[in-house]
Amino acid sequence: MTRGAHGRAARSGDAEAQRAENAAAPRVPELGRRTLGLFRPHRRRLALTITLVLITAGLTVVPPLLTQRAFDDGLFPPSGHPDLPRLTAIVAGIVAVWLVSRSLGVWQTYLTATVGNSVTATLRQMLFGRLQEMELGFFTRTRTGVIQSRLANDVGGVSNVLSSTVSSIVGNTVTVIAAVVAMLLLSWQLTLIAVVLLPVLIVVQRRVGQRRARIAKATQESLSELSSITQEALSVSGILLAKIFTRQASETDRYAAESERQLRLQVRQEMTGQGFFAVVQVFFLVVPALVYLVSGYLLAGGAAITAGTIVAFTTVQSRLTFPLLGLLRVALDLQTSSALFARIFEYLDLKPAITDAPFIGELMLTVGGVLSGAFGPNVAMISA
Repeated sequence: MTRGAHGRAARSGDAEAQRAENAAAPRVPELGRRTLGLFRPHRRRLALTITLVLITAGLTVVPPLLTQRAFDDGLFPPSGHPDLPRLTAIVAGIVAVWLVSRSLGVWQTYLTATVGNSVTATLRQMLFGRLQEMELGFFTRTRTGVIQSRLANDVGGVSNVLSSTVSSIVGNTVTVIAAVVAMLLLSWQLTLIAVVLLPVLIVVQRRVGQRRARIAKATQESLSELSSITQEALSVSGILLAKIFTRQASETDRYAAESERQLRLQVRQEMTGQGFFAVVQVFFLVVPALVYLVSGYLLAGGAAITAGTIVAFTTVQSRLTFPLLGLLRVALDLQTSSALFARIFEYLDLKPAITDAPFIGELMLTVGGVLSGAFGPNVAMISA
């Protein structure tokens, strides 16, 4: 076996060993705490963002309650004739609430994008800086494509999570709580129908998230392998070796095989959980019809439920659907991105085998000063 074949066999063994690790979900000590620590320098903007999210989320349940008043007090008041002045005031209030809510939403989006992208940039710089500290031996035993994949694919993969997670969690949580409170105020009997399956959905979502985390880790490892193959095969030396030993077809087959594996993994990651969310959406789409049915039975039993209450309840329930689905998706994205954060922190935790002595910085400055005085600033700059 040639030396190149030995190298490919060793790399293949390393790849198989890494793929075996993907069978288990990533376990990085204090992963959540370390991830939250990335936001510490942006505490003020984050606090302002959370405040805006709370206000916006609280405002979203006001229009449905005003809708109830529009039906019961404006369109169908006890007098039997529409109260147009009151109806006009209620409609104006609904319009004003939505205008304020959307305006605050634009501001919130700006702050969220600023904080999220700043954290992403900081994470990328930290990773690059740690790699700069590593000894030469690290780079001789680690393929360049793998290192580049950590910087580009892994950090890029968590950028969306860093940009939207905080606002999504806070905003959707407050919206769900406010919607449930509003539904309880309207009718506690109808509220039971809307929330009866929530505990089951949470348990299923957690299992789906764990599965997606394992697939995400395997996907990133495959991307690393693709980057390594590209860097090795398309470099000047790689092209020369392939042409000398007529291995173009072999390299193409190697890339095609890994590309097919990447395709299968991406499809699996995309499809994992789709059935779960389809069931959740069907459940929430059916709830309004169930509300109408149960309302009929309650009215037949003498319960005091007005048309405005039914309309307002279904409106609030529709407001509950989107933030609840948002929370489930964010939780799923967090579980999936844990694989990427584990890979990033794995590199951030690397310890250089060779480190500079504490006095090396002062020594280099002294040498630079001596060279500057003897040969000019350009030589000193090179030495520094």
